[in-house]
Amino acid sequence: MPKQGFLIIALFFSSFPLWAQNIGGNATYNFLNLPYSAKASALGGMNISSMGNDLGLAMFNPALLNTTMDGDLHLSIRPYYANIQQYDFSGANLWAKKDWMIGWGVHYMDYGTIKMTDLAGNELGSFRPNDYTAQISMSTSYIKNIQLGTTVKWIQSNYGIYKSNAMALDVAVLYTSNNELNQASILLTNIGGQLKTYTTKEDLPFNLIIGGSIRLEKAPIQFSITAQRMSVWNNTYFDASYANQEGLKDPGTMQNLFNHLILGAETYIGSQVDLDFGYNFIRRFDLNLQNQQNWFNGFSAGLSVKLPRTKIQYGNAFFQRNLYHHFSVFYSLKNK
Repeated sequence: MPKQGFLIIALFFSSFPLWAQNIGGNATYNFLNLPYSAKASALGGMNISSMGNDLGLAMFNPALLNTTMDGDLHLSIRPYYANIQQYDFSGANLWAKKDWMIGWGVHYMDYGTIKMTDLAGNELGSFRPNDYTAQISMSTSYIKNIQLGTTVKWIQSNYGIYKSNAMALDVAVLYTSNNELNQASILLTNIGGQLKTYTTKEDLPFNLIIGGSIRLEKAPIQFSITAQRMSVWNNTYFDASYANQEGLKDPGTMQNLFNHLILGAETYIGSQVDLDFGYNFIRRFDLNLQNQQNWFNGFSAGLSVKLPRTKIQYGNAFFQRNLYHHFSVFYSLKNK
């Protein structure tokens, strides 16, 4: 009875305390919202419905795990300023006896070496802060066209003498049309709570996400739309005193609506090259400043190159005048 057992496991972990859910914008462990792969970065930073066999996307949405990923390995690196680095390593295997796909991975943030000082500024040494999550995912086909997925996470933060940890669960449902040209998903992420706190209990970055993708039947193009943080209407940070000084307006109804949305497009050049594009509305809203160049805020792009048993991805995103890069490599242990 593998499908019933899968549901029991998901329901058991989803009963973890729900009082530690955040819906207002202030939460700890926000590194969990960063894209796990270059393709996710290229598609606007988040995509839960893209059709294909991308293990990087599946480590964020476990319902995307499918049998074509059996034996795949994935490594991603995303460098930031000041020697801050993001690393992701994951793999997937088919558990044939239960007809389950099992995914596993680590999502790691290294913030470099930081000097440690006292209140007077005297150096006392240095420390190396980091955040990471180790996770195990499972997915299975429930009924025709419906895939279920769940992820269990162990979350750890180390900031010198300050340490905390938590456990969380993601739950997802994926629908694929009979012609495999349409796909939609619902994902709840970071259901859970802290086990050990820095000082006081903090919320996890709970997120209710809905996404859909359409692939054109007679053209090599796929379009996606993702709606994030659907459990709260006002999705923006708005400082009224700063806004008054700068002459900024409170986001209106339409702005609040669009700030939930991320758009993505994928173009296939033959069977070996994909070009990816994305637009993140809230990123543009948050980063746009008066009297500064804001042309490409919110835009992202990238490409994927498929080789025998290997796939290489590159993604980037604009943050005012800065361009951030994301690199991913996939390797199949099996000759498919």
